[in-house]
Parts: sequence; C-alpha cells; structure tokens
Amino acid sequence: MVSDNTILGLDIGTSKICAAAGIPQSDGTVRFIAHSEQKSEGVRAGHVNNLETVIKTIKSVIEDVELAAGIEVKQIVTGVSGSHIEGLFSQGVVGIKSKDQEIRKEDIYRSMEVARAFELPLDREILHTLVQDFCIDGRSGIKDPVDMIGHRLETKVMIVTGSVAVSQNIDKCFERLQYKAKRRVLQQLADAEAVLSAEEREMGTLLIDMGAGMTNMIGFVHGSPIFVGGVNIGGDQVTADLTYILNQPLSMVEEVKREFGCCYEPIVSHNESVIIPQVGDQPSIRLPKRELCKIIEPRVAEVFAMLREMLEKRGLLHAFGGGIVITGGGAMMPGAPQLAAELFDIPARKARFGRLPGFEDGFSDLGYSTAIGLVLYDAHRQSNNETKNHHRQASPTRETGLAGRIKNLFDVLF
Repeated sequence: MVSDNTILGLDIGTSKICAAAGIPQSDGTVRFIAHSEQKSEGVRAGHVNNLETVIKTIKSVIEDVELAAGIEVKQIVTGVSGSHIEGLFSQGVVGIKSKDQEIRKEDIYRSMEVARAFELPLDREILHTLVQDFCIDGRSGIKDPVDMIGHRLETKVMIVTGSVAVSQNIDKCFERLQYKAKRRVLQQLADAEAVLSAEEREMGTLLIDMGAGMTNMIGFVHGSPIFVGGVNIGGDQVTADLTYILNQPLSMVEEVKREFGCCYEPIVSHNESVIIPQVGDQPSIRLPKRELCKIIEPRVAEVFAMLREMLEKRGLLHAFGGGIVITGGGAMMPGAPQLAAELFDIPARKARFGRLPGFEDGFSDLGYSTAIGLVLYDAHRQSNNETKNHHRQASPTRETGLAGRIKNLFDVLF
C-alpha cells in the first residue's frame, strides 16, 4: 500500500547507501518501521560519479525497506554533504509597519528575504537559511521576537549553499526511479537531529561525522548552527594506507580495520596482537596491535588537524563548551574520541542515539545517524509547517503576495 505519512530518509554515502523509514506520531515522536543498507558504488565524497550504479543500489535499498515495512514509498528525504558546502553569514533589517509596533511573523519573513537578497553564482544554490539571532532596536540575543514591541528588526542568518550539479545528479537518480525527492537536507543538520539534544546545542557543541569518503562537521552555539564544513578524507583513506603498508587485499584489510582498528595508541595494550589471515600462498601474519594503530592514527589525526584549522581561522576553536560529539561509521573505531579530545583540547565523546521507537533497545550503529536524522528532521519540519499554515489561515491581515513568498521560503528555512 502507499503511505502518504511515511518519511523515508536516504543517506547516499561513499561506502554504503542506507535508508530508514518512519511515521510521525500524534505525540510528536517518530515510530521507525524499517531500515536497510547496501554497499555503495559510484559515489565519491558526496558526488555521484556513476549514475547507473547508484540508481541500481538506491532502488534495491528502497525495495528492501518497502518489503520490510509493507508500504510503498513515493517521497524521499535525502542528505547533501561534501566540501562544496559553504556557510555564508548575512543579515536582513526591516522596519516594523504595524501601528502598534508589534512584531509579527511576516516581519521575520521579510527580514529573512532581505538577508537572502544577494547574487549567487549560477552553479550554486541555497539549501538552508539558518537563523542565528534576532535583534530589536539594537537589543540582541532574542530567540523569538514575535509579539514583542519594536521599530526595527534585524535577523542574522547563516545561509548554507551547495553545488547545483551535485543536487541535480541526486535528483536525476530519483527521477529515473520515478520517486520524488521531497527535500534535500544538509547531512550535518540531519546528524544533529539524530544525536544531539537541545541542551547540547545550547551549551555549544561541535558535531563531527566521520564517514568513508569525507568527514563533516557542524558547530552549535546558543542553540544555533554557527559553522558548517568538512574535508574529503575519511575511512577509505585509512583503509588505503593499511592496504599499501600491509600489502594485502583491500576487502581483507577493511575487515581487519573494522575488527581490530584503533586510532589512539595509548589505549592499546603492549601485548595485544592482530592476525592477518593467510592470502593465497602467503602465510598469515601476527602483527602487534600497536603497529596497526601506528598506521591508522596519523591519518585520523590529519583529518582532525584539518578540521581544527578551519575552526581556528574563524576564531571558533574555543566556542564549544559542550565539547565534541563524534558520529558516523568512523565513530565506531576505538580511540576516536580520545584522539579528538587531545588534538582539539576539549572533551569529546562518541555519539549515542536517544529513544528511537521501532528500533531495538540499545541500537548503536552510528552509520545510520544521517538516515535516522533525515526522518526526524522532516517530521519536525512537517509539524512546524502545520502550525505556521494554521496561523496563516487564521490571520485576516495577510497579504497574498507575501504569503506566496513565505511559502517558498519555508522550503529552505531551518
């Protein structure tokens, strides 16, 4: 059967394509009904480079979810990530027109339209407009200005832009499969929905997603995103290093990395060893685990150093009182939080999911954080938009032209 209420989050990653399907509940939660993953080919650092291969894998993953859940999915929410993502800061200032000088939602939307009124290169598009702060008559730090009194409203935003070509290639996959891409969401925002609490965002937290082809991050301060970025280096580069130095097949090295890998030498015992299985006529190899760690640690440290440099350039390195949270498949490797804490000089921990109705208790596969977060993000957006739509219908003073522009604006607001 077709379920109009079902949300399917699809994470198109370098090493795997995974999906999670959930249904929003009346109490504001989401009940997950199925999830699936398959090995990914044809994707590199967020870019589709083999359309046919990606289409085939996406189709197979979605069919697995539909079969498990007993539904037919028509609309999909997918993530966007990669080094092509940029966060630009802007602000929009408007005068309050109402006679009583009371700020209404229309004033906020007008100010945001002003903030977005700048020229973008033809190969760039706006993905999100993320509110940083509101300022009324010079008073900053205001979270919700609606119904407050003032003459001048200033809205500070971070506008997230991405490559048009990257998005179009993703959309092309869905068009060929006759699915509708309901929304494209910045992967870092989806990750935050899945593993960060409102308190952690308010305290100031840096979220790092360690994937196979890239490592992305997003920083929150006072509940708002203040930085997005990433590098096109991930777990695949660690595997490549091991393959070259150990001179063993890629698939076997990947298994050894997953089972025995560690990226922080001080936590590895001196008497631990790893058995590299026999390949062909070559005998098996017994390798001290610390030697394996000495190969892995420098690459992971390089990634963290590159991320740290990005933050230092923006003067944000010491802005995160809540520390670092690490998610993604790379977060499953022992030592990642300890190495991050040492290199960033702030506390770090591995991410963990909150309560996820429909998943078994203790579900901890952080490789699903983006897919799960996409479902949660869209469910929250649906709930917020229903509230806003109800407000628009109840307001007799709304202008038709402005209402149309606001409707378009909803699709990119955080």
